Amino acid sequence: MTYKKYGNSELFDDKSTIDVRFEGEEVFLIKQKKWTTKELEDQVANLYYSGENLPKDPAVEKARLPPFALSFYKFIFFKSRLPDETEFWNYYLKQHFTPAEGDCVQVNIKGSVKTFAASSVKARMLRSYPSLVRDFHFYVLCLRSDQFEEVRYSLHRDYFNGIDLCVVYAGVEFQVSILLNSPRAQMYKTQKYKRHEESPQNEVIMLFDLTRYSHEKGKIKLFSEKHVEELLEALKLRIAT
Repeated sequence: MTYKKYGNSELFDDKSTIDVRFEGEEVFLIKQKKWTTKELEDQVANLYYSGENLPKDPAVEKARLPPFALSFYKFIFFKSRLPDETEFWNYYLKQHFTPAEGDCVQVNIKGSVKTFAASSVKARMLRSYPSLVRDFHFYVLCLRSDQFEEVRYSLHRDYFNGIDLCVVYAGVEFQVSILLNSPRAQMYKTQKYKRHEESPQNEVIMLFDLTRYSHEKGKIKLFSEKHVEELLEALKLRIAT
């Protein structure tokens, strides 16, 4: 959210806009926002979360819905804060869906209009919500740790390549994927490292355990400075080998 090559944002009236750029068919709005871990953790402490133990609708679970992360990060970009679950749902719904009969909503998926129960779509979205909050908080943790030359996040890389974070450490850029430690995640990590040609250069897959070292603020468990230290140790090992 900060573009370091640009100067004083106070040249513009809203104090946060750094630049608006048009390059060919691409348009860029560049803002400045200095995130702190305390700011985020105070927000998380006040978040209400109702996504636990909700039923799963098989049709919704297997559907290729518009990515939740797109609405989540667009909200953060324009509002400069985390959405609560109601704001997240309303923002996601407004961007991608139209009302249908009863509790249903409709969405266009690859040219085909699909109808789903709104409550089922919301349940699936809510299951993703803690992970999105946790990942963004970890980005800020790494950014504020002052242990890395650069810390970056890209929604495109996240969605298409499963890369949660890009960090530069000791002059080397690493693509970091973060998973909660589980047998399924262990299997994924083993399979991914066997397919070197499909993995980004210098990819590091971190299996983080939230039962240890978690930072608890409200109902959503967050990663802590201990997890940043685990990442640093993994990067040092990769460099040494």
